Amino acid sequence: MPAKTLTVSGLIDTYAQPIADAVTLDHTEYDRTPDGFASLLRDTADQLSAIDQTRDWLEEAASGLDAIARLGDDGDRTQRLLKGIDSALYNAKGELELC
Repeated sequence: MPAKTLTVSGLIDTYAQPIADAVTLDHTEYDRTPDGFASLLRDTADQLSAIDQTRDWLEEAASGLDAIARLGDDGDRTQRLLKGIDSALYNAKGELELC
């Protein structure tokens, strides 16, 4: 079975609304691009305590999205970055849902 291919659009579909809702941001005000999603994640992180692990996961995912915006391809490096972003966002979403 081939490995699941991740996309920025798919991550936005999965994570943008629940993460933004946790801090009452409107996810529709952000572009559906790596840069726009990174901005949403940073704005969300800014609303959290500096010692909150969730903030670290959001900032890690935003940095990965910045790298994807610079790479501009869908190659193996991008897929590795997307897997790391997916993991960080999964953890952040889970923690935010507990709040």
